[in-house]
Amino acid sequence: MRVLVLVDGLHTEELIDGLASIVRLDQAELLLVYVQGPGPRAGLNLVRHRPGGSRLPPHRERELVEAELVGGASALTEAEVRARALVATVKSLQLAGEPGRAVCDVAAGELVDLIVMRAGGRDQPPVGPRSLGPTARFVTDHSPCPVLLLRGRR
Repeated sequence: MRVLVLVDGLHTEELIDGLASIVRLDQAELLLVYVQGPGPRAGLNLVRHRPGGSRLPPHRERELVEAELVGGASALTEAEVRARALVATVKSLQLAGEPGRAVCDVAAGELVDLIVMRAGGRDQPPVGPRSLGPTARFVTDHSPCPVLLLRGRR
């Protein structure tokens, strides 16, 4: 079974351990994916481009991009260490773009059997209306395979 796990850098333990409690991982192949979305820099650019705002200097923009890449690599490394304790085959992939679309594209291209991800982001309530974040909603609507949404512990 090929399983894509969307790594967000915050909930690695919940994702890997939650998956292990539901699915037999001894014969599974995990594909750990981290997608650097447009989030923080896009928000910063919106603030800077308001009337009277100014663009970031190019060197500052490069510093932010490099920091995002380092953060993504760190999140993947943490997930790999945890996953390798449970699974023989672990691959990782760091991408940039819209996270939901990137996950669906990778799942289709890699012939993934299951996608595992958090149900919501940091700002979503644990249950109820709007409990799915935009990435989880996009993936559940467009995924080429089943999607397992894991919620955090209360």
